[in-house]
Amino acid sequence: FDLADIYRTPVIILTDGLIGQMMEPVVFKKPGNKNLPPKDWVLDGAEGRASRFIRSLILDVRLEEEHNWRLQRKYSLIQDKEVRVEISNTDDAKLSIVAYGTAARIAKAAVKHARKRGMKVGLFRPQTLWPFPVKEIRELGRTVKHFLVFEMSCGQMIEDVQLSLSGKSNISFYGRPGGVVITPYDLFTQIQREYHKIKGKK
Repeated sequence: FDLADIYRTPVIILTDGLIGQMMEPVVFKKPGNKNLPPKDWVLDGAEGRASRFIRSLILDVRLEEEHNWRLQRKYSLIQDKEVRVEISNTDDAKLSIVAYGTAARIAKAAVKHARKRGMKVGLFRPQTLWPFPVKEIRELGRTVKHFLVFEMSCGQMIEDVQLSLSGKSNISFYGRPGGVVITPYDLFTQIQREYHKIKGKK
């Protein structure tokens, strides 16, 4: 909500059906002091000042173009400042799982299971799907050449991974479209298959 306030843009929180069925303790952090920007656009009555109005249609073509450039500058700023990602167990990884949301939680347990069995597997977890952590996954792609995209869908993120890595890494996909909840062991079985393929290529 603070990001929506700062950038004056919609912020979409992606959830899935599993989150709606979970019950577990939650500890909310105390909110810090918020230094949110002043809102010189808010419609709160015009007493003592000139009236304001908000519109999306700008008929003057030059003003419309400048407005669009202003939006592009804002989107670029968001991409520079608001990328969030969690990367773990990738220092020596031969294979990295890419997963977000509930799938990432399942992936953490599967990676832990694989590590216990001597498999060099890591996890790349985008916490923002837009802006997608392009720079971070490209950096990881310098050392990790095999990625397994895991989603609780038929593949909504795989194109982001493919575009980010620009064909410089091998990318495979494992996903299920909902209904059956994938267990960490199900994913571990898939990781095992991919890992053996990698070892077989050497």
